[in-house]
Amino acid sequence: MPKMCLLFCLLAAVSSAQQLPQAPPASNALVTGARRPQDRSLEQHRFFDKTNLALQGWNVAAETYDAITTRRDLNSPRINELNPFGGIFVNHGWGGQLLFSYGFGVGGPLLTSYLLHRTGHHKMERWVTAINALGSTAAGSWNLRH
Repeated sequence: MPKMCLLFCLLAAVSSAQQLPQAPPASNALVTGARRPQDRSLEQHRFFDKTNLALQGWNVAAETYDAITTRRDLNSPRINELNPFGGIFVNHGWGGQLLFSYGFGVGGPLLTSYLLHRTGHHKMERWVTAINALGSTAAGSWNLRH
């Protein structure tokens, strides 16, 4: 037993004499998981800044334009809904049209652009809404021509 106690004390003294190297400090980017955007003008901006408000407003107006022209054309025998996924909703009257246009057409890009904003993809967050609004504007214009 005294040999065991002596061995334990000797191991404790040897292990305390060795100094382990210090770990480098963790950077804030690793701790928070945040990405650094390359463009400094987009680095620090609120999600609902002037540009995003304008894009979201354009998207709401474009979806409204598409919804009104789609409903007008569906009441006449000359056109059918061309989007097969949208047809599931649009062919059930204004309730389905509003659910499709504002739930998917406005809510989808808004959520996607917010998630891109949170992950630091600030250019992409603006493109998602702009592309959707452009598509809805083109669809509404196509409805007027046919």
